[in-house]
Amino acid sequence: MIFWSEAWVRQVIKDYNRMGRDALYPKKNLGPEPKFTPTLRRVIVQFALSRPKDHGWQGPASWSLDLLRESLVEEGVLESISRERLRQILIEESVTFQFVKTWKSSKDPKFAEKLRRLEELTNRQHNPPIVVSVDEMGPISLQPYGGHTWARSGHPDRVPATYKRLGGVRYLMGAYDYYHKRLRGYLSRRKTGADWVRFLRWVRSKYPFGGRIYLIQDNLSTHTTPAAVAEARHLRITFVPTPTNASHLNPIETHFRTIRRWAFTRTNYTDWGEVDRTVRASIRRLNHAHCVTNSRPALRWWTRH
Repeated sequence: MIFWSEAWVRQVIKDYNRMGRDALYPKKNLGPEPKFTPTLRRVIVQFALSRPKDHGWQGPASWSLDLLRESLVEEGVLESISRERLRQILIEESVTFQFVKTWKSSKDPKFAEKLRRLEELTNRQHNPPIVVSVDEMGPISLQPYGGHTWARSGHPDRVPATYKRLGGVRYLMGAYDYYHKRLRGYLSRRKTGADWVRFLRWVRSKYPFGGRIYLIQDNLSTHTTPAAVAEARHLRITFVPTPTNASHLNPIETHFRTIRRWAFTRTNYTDWGEVDRTVRASIRRLNHAHCVTNSRPALRWWTRH
């Protein structure tokens, strides 16, 4: 029934008498040692993440697969490797060919102090405080918005172009509860100091049972007017400023990017009521996604680039 020969059955019986039940589970042949060992892979990754001029190349400023392969062979790291195998190794080691991004380093003299305070507030494992990240998104105007969407090849989706925008602008005043993973917000006509004071009262109204609120915000001048400071003291709100030129440390920024993509990609709004309804629906969708994934550990994934 199992297509075993008599010789093989006798061999299994002999192994069983010698080894016991382990003979019924023969070990698989591991085969030859891999040509590209983990140590060799790390060297290849180090080469790919370096610059060609660090290895004596004066012309090119970045690696191509052919140039990287040639350099690896010339320096004796490898005897030979194909272009396709090199590409596969880089992908398996999470090294991809990407666009170069610009980055503004913070020159804030209190950068380390502010960063340490942000890390203390956003890494509490037990009895976390009320930490709310706030900012304005905008200006938002009544205009056609582009973006990325699915379309047939050669037939791109189009939105009309406008030259006169008479609907004014709005700003999304957003507040993100860090530990409860809940985004709230509303559209405001302006973002002056008086509007920020009104926004602080609105944030306080979402926590009627008291408790000090730690408000993560940037260094916009309207956020720290004398009226705003006095109102924050009255409402038991403590300002936690982010370092200068370090908006990536504000957790709400990445959620604004999501709301902008969901609510404004391929749209052409004609009135603010429609914008308000769409933004609120996008916020509800985002909060629902947070509820579904709330069991996962909180990671500072907004700082990855």
